Amino acid sequence: MTLHFYDVGQGLAVLVDLPDGRHVLVDTADGPRREGCGDVCAHSHSHLLERLHADLGTAPIDMLWITHQHSDHIGGAPDVLSELPVTLYVDNGRGDRKGEVRRAHEAATARGTQMRVVDPAHPDPPLRGSPNVGLVPVVPPAWPRSCEGHGERGDRGEHGERGGDENECSIALRIDYCRSSVLLTGDAEHEEEKLLEPGRATLLQVGHHGSDTSTSAALLGKVRPLYAVVSAGKRDEGLNRDYCHPRARVVQRLSRVLDADALAAGQPAAGGDASSATLTAFDGTRCDRATDAEWVAVPVSDRLWATERDGDVVLVTTGDGVFTRR
Repeated sequence: MTLHFYDVGQGLAVLVDLPDGRHVLVDTADGPRREGCGDVCAHSHSHLLERLHADLGTAPIDMLWITHQHSDHIGGAPDVLSELPVTLYVDNGRGDRKGEVRRAHEAATARGTQMRVVDPAHPDPPLRGSPNVGLVPVVPPAWPRSCEGHGERGDRGEHGERGGDENECSIALRIDYCRSSVLLTGDAEHEEEKLLEPGRATLLQVGHHGSDTSTSAALLGKVRPLYAVVSAGKRDEGLNRDYCHPRARVVQRLSRVLDADALAAGQPAAGGDASSATLTAFDGTRCDRATDAEWVAVPVSDRLWATERDGDVVLVTTGDGVFTRR
């Protein structure tokens, strides 16, 4: 099984090549014309499409899984659906009034792509597993109050006003291959993390780009990962000027858990280009008042990769519980 964590700035897009020959794409990063993002989003979007064409060749995307309806996760979907064959499109059924959601649904309909909703009322796997491969939605028994908010569904801004915080409506996906597993959580934050029961997973996609609203100690205690990847933008580039991801205390907490769990599992250091490395992270309280001194080099586990530092991160496992970077 191979996972391609694409370097798409302040967004998320992960292509999973399953060992049975099928392909799953989790999120599509941002659209090329996101307001306030400039050339960074345009470049990231072009990079995503270029890599998908190269990595897939003529093979279809068997399932496009959108974790939630924020632009940095669904914004690129219309072009992905228009340019590449997609068999099945999955989202959480929210936000029909949002432009990027409407455009994604229209593109799926135009291509004849099947559409499914996964949410607390519909938690069944939309794509069947195969021998040694399982694909399991991880959703709470009910959306947390922080998801629903107090306004009309779909009628909200990026930061949770009126209709709730769409980050807290993320639909996570767990993929198992023999003794290897990956948990892709989108931007699920602390309230939703409390409700999730994902089980232990070997590899964790770090929630919300390394924000301190996600990757709680409680979640890490449930998952106990051995490896992790942060997908975030570079400092002061594009939308990360407004978010300052990742956060230093999250990176520190995660690194401690990765190293402790690896030691307990008797696994050697991951080695490679992430060995004995640092990761630049924000260690302040106000992103809008960030100073140079608040961006610090944090020593990190050699089992933690980050697209802001490492570019595209391609990880391979033979199902033995070990992931190596290709």
